[in-house]
Amino acid sequence: MFRPTCPIRTARLTLRPVTLDDLDQVYAYQRRPDVARLMLGAEPRTREQSRSSVLAMTGEDALRAEGD
Repeated sequence: MFRPTCPIRTARLTLRPVTLDDLDQVYAYQRRPDVARLMLGAEPRTREQSRSSVLAMTGEDALRAEGD
């Protein structure tokens, strides 16, 4: 298992784990039809669906298996 030390910073980018504080930003893109067509389900998400998505992402803090 690989667990990076966060945040990872470059001159133009900071990578950090997702938190529930990111809900507004995640919902802003998950509700867009042009983005939703590329997501599983292919429908824009409700705020509650985006909240569930963010909660799932908060547990993704390491590369555990091939494909992560």
